[in-house]
Amino acid sequence: MFDLELFIAECQAALSTSDPQQVVERLVRKAMTDVEGLKKTLGVGDGALFQPLFRSSELTVANMCAAPGSTSPVHNHCMWGVIAVYQGQEDNFLYKRSGDELEKVETRSLKTGDIWAMPVDLIHAINNPKDHYNAALHIYGGDLVERPGRSLWNPESDLEEDYDIRQVLAYTEQLSQ
Repeated sequence: MFDLELFIAECQAALSTSDPQQVVERLVRKAMTDVEGLKKTLGVGDGALFQPLFRSSELTVANMCAAPGSTSPVHNHCMWGVIAVYQGQEDNFLYKRSGDELEKVETRSLKTGDIWAMPVDLIHAINNPKDHYNAALHIYGGDLVERPGRSLWNPESDLEEDYDIRQVLAYTEQLSQ
């Protein structure tokens, strides 16, 4: 059975290694061998959820569920991340900077059982294309909520703004109607 306290402790220990993202990815792969244990420990959605399970300036471990058809605004992380979808599907629309604008370059779909080690410079938006809630375990090499330098893009003006979790949630609601 998935042991959340042990998992968080192992992720914290990974921070002292030469490649914490790689170590965390291995830990996530091990956790994903027990998807039913993850579901039992973390729960699966009947509601949208951003649930930090552990948060410090060096590490965030979170459980996230997205509503059917919901879409996040474009945003960056400014830190590495590892995500594992343990229910449903998550489509990631990837962007790169092109002068002062963003250019969509790829769509990456993650389905139940998929794991993705995200690069530090990732810019993306997330969509749940299914008619049921998805669920994913997210681990980041920093504080996901208050990381300095993070940005999000206003979905109406496409202008870059300072990251604010409250604004992310408001834009997600706006984009998902």
